[in-house]
Amino acid sequence: MTVRKSKAASPARGRPRRSPEAAAEDRARILDAAQMLFAKGGYEGVSMRAVAELAGCSPAALYTLFPNKRALLRNIWEEAFAALGDALEKSAKGRRDPIDRLKRLGRAFVRFWLDHPDHFRAIFLIEDRVTEPGELYFVDSSQSIARLVLLFHSAAADAIAEGVLAGRDAQEVVQLIFCALHGVASALISIPEFGWTSPQQMAGRMTDALLAGLAK
Repeated sequence: MTVRKSKAASPARGRPRRSPEAAAEDRARILDAAQMLFAKGGYEGVSMRAVAELAGCSPAALYTLFPNKRALLRNIWEEAFAALGDALEKSAKGRRDPIDRLKRLGRAFVRFWLDHPDHFRAIFLIEDRVTEPGELYFVDSSQSIARLVLLFHSAAADAIAEGVLAGRDAQEVVQLIFCALHGVASALISIPEFGWTSPQQMAGRMTDALLAGLAK
């Protein structure tokens, strides 16, 4: 009987599979590049090819991770709001007084965007557009946004329950706070050349004035 020699396994063709760490580095580098370009050129002024070039990867590699510009923007949103949620939780941790929590949350909210102005520009200066059936707006589907809204809502609801903010709906209070704080952050970031007298204190003063107006 003839015994046939087994053939040695041939090496896999193509590029070797990248490690999870390398893939994570590629993803982070691509998102950093996209954020910079969105902040400078807006949504329409950015191409996937430009993102790939700045990130130092091929267009094919980019499309493997992110199929389109909206996917890039969505991930920038999620990562930014997740980091913001962490900063807000840290600012109010262990604080029981609801007004104190709201004030701390307000200052942390503005401070985060001042520390990350390109994130602010990439997110808030670009209109989110739903183009495909079944798509949701980021604000309606983001778990990170829901988390930070809950932080404000919980403090506002506690303040109302304790009678500190009387006759108000917690959701309305949160929306008013967001509008006020967003306005402060937007002014400081988009008009830096204006002679702001106390940019680091404006968030606290705005929150103080708003809550005083909503108080009993």
